[in-house]
Amino acid sequence: MGLTAITQALIERGHHVTLLLMDKVGTKGFLPNSYSSNITYPNPKTEEEIKNFNNMMSTGASSFANMSLTEILRDKRLGLAWGMMSFGCFELFEYEETLERLKHADIDLVLTTPVVDVCDIVVAAYLDVPFVVVLGARRAPVWHEGHMGIPTPLSYVPFSFILPNLSDQMSFTERLLNVVASNTIQPFLDYILAYRPIAQLQTTYGIRPDLSPRDFLARAALWLCHSTVALEYPRPRSPNWIDITGATIKDPKPLPKDLEEFVEGSKEHGFIVFTLGSMTVSLGNQLMTDTISKVLGELPQRIIWRHIGPKPLYLGNNTRIVDWLPQRDLLAHPSVRLLIYHGGGGGVHEAIHCGVPMLLMPLAGDQPVNAHLVAAKGMGLTLNLGDLDEEKFRRTVHEILETPSYKENAMRASAILRDRMASPLDTAVFWIEHVVKFGGDHLRLRAAEMGFIQLHSLDIIAFLVVVAVTWSYLSYVLLAACCRLLCKRKSHKAKTD
Repeated sequence: MGLTAITQALIERGHHVTLLLMDKVGTKGFLPNSYSSNITYPNPKTEEEIKNFNNMMSTGASSFANMSLTEILRDKRLGLAWGMMSFGCFELFEYEETLERLKHADIDLVLTTPVVDVCDIVVAAYLDVPFVVVLGARRAPVWHEGHMGIPTPLSYVPFSFILPNLSDQMSFTERLLNVVASNTIQPFLDYILAYRPIAQLQTTYGIRPDLSPRDFLARAALWLCHSTVALEYPRPRSPNWIDITGATIKDPKPLPKDLEEFVEGSKEHGFIVFTLGSMTVSLGNQLMTDTISKVLGELPQRIIWRHIGPKPLYLGNNTRIVDWLPQRDLLAHPSVRLLIYHGGGGGVHEAIHCGVPMLLMPLAGDQPVNAHLVAAKGMGLTLNLGDLDEEKFRRTVHEILETPSYKENAMRASAILRDRMASPLDTAVFWIEHVVKFGGDHLRLRAAEMGFIQLHSLDIIAFLVVVAVTWSYLSYVLLAACCRLLCKRKSHKAKTD
């Protein structure tokens, strides 16, 4: 959604947008009028392999909620996902015909979402054109502030990708964890997910040998980020970091007739939206599903629940199960009281935009961080699916529905999010056109090109230490010499007397 909203706006401004994709993947997620043409290259995977992979990813996220970080990193599905992401890039550079089409497509700029894949960044370097990063979060496995040279003081900027519950006011222990995690885990992820695949592509296909893997990433002209102070803690930013939170939020449309009648029937009690996003179709645990259905069935509110799978055991008359729901349109309805959600960035921003309190049950990715931030800002609460029980779920739902401050804080965040000089989509298009016209070098911090020693002035500190030690030593030698000279004079005078 992040890319298609921007490319659709670029098309409306008269730009030509070319979509690069593998065969058999399709253009799911891209609206028909959001690109002008596409360049497709062969996909060696069979339809069955692709189907099995998609099924694994759509049903696997909920199981991660019950696993530790070590278990998640060891899970073969994660490795398979990373492998599936990277193999396509190697396939692309095998096809000279596709590369020739790219060279002759008159491409001025590459738009990319480098969550776990650096292929588009390599393509941009191959074509020698600027690239613009579009991300739904401040930090992703292969992309973070360091690649833009943006300072991240670990005393108040939490390493949220691994430590989602840290705030900008950390204790000594939390700051210690933050420093250790940031300086060990992030370099490891950089090497495994970014530097190594870039180096392999460089070596295999002779792509820009004049650049280091880090240079590939530092060439980003812009970072269009769905990251807002209405939700996140304040932190340093750079001229080429642009907040476009809300760019994917469309104007609400009227609800389908059956849903409109259902929500209007809730009267003064209102209704609740329950969905785990587009990828996760169920909780993956029938006992948990039955427990949640029992609690929801007791509420005076009506429930619209996106669920695909066995029917919940205690399904109440107030609950409607659907295969799909118009989430944006439901959240904009004046009778909505609560969003029960997994915490994905898009839905969280929609809820904030509409001033809707949230109960978040994070599964993976950026969801735990978003859940923490929503709770920290007083816009909702979070529950861990790994230890969820009936009473805990009931108590949490009732607290949000019956405590006015959650709604009040959500409305305040909505006002902050909406208070801006231009729409986020117009902002994104403006800066993309700016880079097309002028390039992005004048926006980049030089920090992205500096080594660790230069960046942190360690060479200057070392030089000053040497100067200070040398000066102290020379002062000591001079003082000692003076003392000896004075002592000799006194001794000589005493003997003369």
